[in-house]
Amino acid sequence: MDRIKILTDVFKHHGITDIIFSPGSRNAPLIIGFSSNSFFNTKTIIDERSAAFVALGMAQQSKKPVAICSTSGSATLNYAPAICEAYYQNIPLIILTADRPPEWINKGEGQSIVQTDIYKNYIQASFQFPVEDNEEELILSEKISNEAINISKHIQRPVHINLPFREPLYNTFINNDIIGNKIEFNKIEKKQDNSIIDDVFTKWNSCSKRMILCGLLEKDESLNKIITELNNNQNVVILTESISNLQNDSFICNIDRTIERISNKNDFTPDILITIGGAIISKKIKALFRENQPKEHWHIAEVEETALDVFSCLNRVVVDNPMNFFMSLIRQRADNKLSKNFYNIWQNEFNISNINHDKFLKTCLWSDLKAHEIINKRLKSNINLQIANSTSIRYNQLFKNKSDVIYNCNRGVSGIDGSTSTSVGAAYINKQMQTILITGDLSFVYDINALWNKDLPNNLKIIIVNNDGGGIFRIIPGPFSTPFGKENFETENSSDIASLAKAHSIYYLKADNIEKTKEKLDVLFDYNNIAILELDTSKVDNAEILKNYFKFITR
Repeated sequence: MDRIKILTDVFKHHGITDIIFSPGSRNAPLIIGFSSNSFFNTKTIIDERSAAFVALGMAQQSKKPVAICSTSGSATLNYAPAICEAYYQNIPLIILTADRPPEWINKGEGQSIVQTDIYKNYIQASFQFPVEDNEEELILSEKISNEAINISKHIQRPVHINLPFREPLYNTFINNDIIGNKIEFNKIEKKQDNSIIDDVFTKWNSCSKRMILCGLLEKDESLNKIITELNNNQNVVILTESISNLQNDSFICNIDRTIERISNKNDFTPDILITIGGAIISKKIKALFRENQPKEHWHIAEVEETALDVFSCLNRVVVDNPMNFFMSLIRQRADNKLSKNFYNIWQNEFNISNINHDKFLKTCLWSDLKAHEIINKRLKSNINLQIANSTSIRYNQLFKNKSDVIYNCNRGVSGIDGSTSTSVGAAYINKQMQTILITGDLSFVYDINALWNKDLPNNLKIIIVNNDGGGIFRIIPGPFSTPFGKENFETENSSDIASLAKAHSIYYLKADNIEKTKEKLDVLFDYNNIAILELDTSKVDNAEILKNYFKFITR
């Protein structure tokens, strides 16, 4: 099929190398087209939901679009969770869905559904590929292929190409006389109006209480350095979450336990709040600034539409690289005396929370909290850390970041459904580092098909904190105020993780106390292939221990 030759040529010209297939019949022309060219790295992952999350993990690490390719019908819908996550995390995916030809849609033909715009709320762009191979449609095929790739590359979001095929499907002929050409996308940066820039700096310098809150970000040493300089020179309060990948002793990196100590909330509310990065994890900071709103909330982002009004008081979006913006702020004159008190009260509560945190953990018994402390202490250098949602990421937020660890978490939509698959994809790409996944038992079992692949990366290690169900629902207020907490919210997990590991031929370890955990973690990290460590905390009242922890923090 000449259209597929055009598509594969354009992919090659743009350097898109990674393609993940899920088996089917209707996508046979695509499988044949890409697999016939040694330029492409192709993998086959049976479960489409897992395949899409694996691709997300690969794109997360490579910063380049990864393509996923499915057959028609319900298979296409299984991509949706990962597409949503990629959209809100700004990760580039190219979704290739094979389809029945238009004359067979809504006629009762097997595996045929309406696939045009099927992901319309969660993609940057959607395209319908031509059905024929005539001259006009080959020109259109080239245009669509280039436009889809350029959008995904430069806006860093998913795009969808739906490709209808008529039978026969398996006698695809590669016509080397047909060549697809590259159309380059060039972005011309526009300079901001000087009057706007002057207004921004005037307001910044007039505010006595300044704060920068950092959400989900890639690790960036230059950004870390410039924010540290801003903190030192202008007494700016810097709040960082673990997945911001920013680290300095002067940053307030444990937001939840610091806010737990705050009583007079108005004193701790900034005049001006600048946010950078993606989603914010801390529910406590959201509650604080929704109730006590900053006078000014600015968001700095390279793409305007990624600005999130998470506190319902956003009044300025600055479309700029955060690095450039903060360098400009440093060049401005600022009255350090104005912001010194605000800086000091935040630092004081943070420092006391550190002291109380250390005191509590010295005598803390075996539990989810203690398990996460031991993991955090024993993480080696040069680690690519993947953290599952729910309790895993919330516990991780209580501990200080390590400068030689990269922190990742699916916080675009914050579901538990693809953490293991994402980690598999990340480990495929980032082979020079160990990829460590910290997850819960429900999240692990939910995504067990991530291990249903013949070539799992040997640099992946999985740590499962097994508290026998959705422990998050005992931590957050509400679920256990109803009579349905245990059955309908917490959901006990009866799966045997040792059996699941054995079924997938994966080396398995288990610990159920402090000393065994220290010992088994060392074995896990030194093992030269994929391995699973289960930390059993199921017999412990983890929610009560965490409640006592936060009570101790307020002393």
